[in-house]
Amino acid sequence: MASGTVGYLVITAIEASGKNKDENYVWDSSDFEGYVKVELRGGARNIKVSTKKAGVQGTAILWNETMTLEVLEGANELRVMLCRDKLVQSGSGVKRGTSVIAACGIFVSDILDAVPIDKYFELFKPSAGGEGGFIRLGLDFVKDPNDLPRSRDAVPNGLPASGGAAQDAGSRKRKGRGAAWKVPLVLLSLAAAGAGGFFGWKHYQETKDKDSSSKKDSSSSKDSKSKKK
Repeated sequence: MASGTVGYLVITAIEASGKNKDENYVWDSSDFEGYVKVELRGGARNIKVSTKKAGVQGTAILWNETMTLEVLEGANELRVMLCRDKLVQSGSGVKRGTSVIAACGIFVSDILDAVPIDKYFELFKPSAGGEGGFIRLGLDFVKDPNDLPRSRDAVPNGLPASGGAAQDAGSRKRKGRGAAWKVPLVLLSLAAAGAGGFFGWKHYQETKDKDSSSKKDSSSSKDSKSKKK
């Protein structure tokens, strides 16, 4: 384990919904490929990693992709951003940039107190903090890298490619690209018991109802065949 590393945060970006708790679609478009960018802030350097892109299906995006982030001493916020690509005009031509659709922040201390977690978290738009839908995340924490889930990523994501020097505190405070708005921080207990919990419960009930209906149809079909015999 690297010096200053307290463990590893295992994050599974499961899915995101463009609907708010009132079932209104709140994303600006339903025709785009979105990805999740997560960032651990507050340590000697910010640790960042992203999922692959996936298209919107109906009103939701499904990834079910697991990422691993190194947790450094002093890390205090997990920033979760739903993003899409955008084209930016510059002096040298058109470049590909990033547009944040919605985001939220979660206190690292809350995560460490509650893992393992599988919850829906409410997202907020960068403009005036409007409703941005929900994102379902799986979260876990391990201290020993040997306990990390085996996947195609043998090394924890977010580690510097060449072991470069850590940023100083002043550089972390500089306002740069993507820092024009403050991401709302949510208490994990409130996110679970509030709107996110409501959305998760509703999703569970809908799935349960579909399963029950499917079983009834299957049972009716079997009874019908039995009577014919």
